[in-house]
Amino acid sequence: MESALCSSPGTRDGRSHRGAVRYPLQLRVTVLAEGQDNEALTEDFSASGILLRLPEPLREGTQIEFLVEIPAGTLEFSVTAAVHCSGRIVRSYWNNGQPFAAVVIDEYRFQ
Repeated sequence: MESALCSSPGTRDGRSHRGAVRYPLQLRVTVLAEGQDNEALTEDFSASGILLRLPEPLREGTQIEFLVEIPAGTLEFSVTAAVHCSGRIVRSYWNNGQPFAAVVIDEYRFQ
């Protein structure tokens, strides 16, 4: 299958995309940040960003890459889609003893 490289509109200038439709999805994600691979879970997902529940905290401003598999029937996908994304953490916080990170997606490609 051929991959396509896409940029999220408007993410290069740092503007917030809170107007983007968010989907409350809990999907497993492989995260590459600061030279380490970690498994994480999504809390919600949009075309421009993602909220991750992490095993270890990551700092704001950290550049990350992540791979997420979106099952067929989710987000109107008719087939399972593997998506490789790159972005940066714009917010990092703890909730109930668990680290979270809000990530702006700068680029993504379907694999």
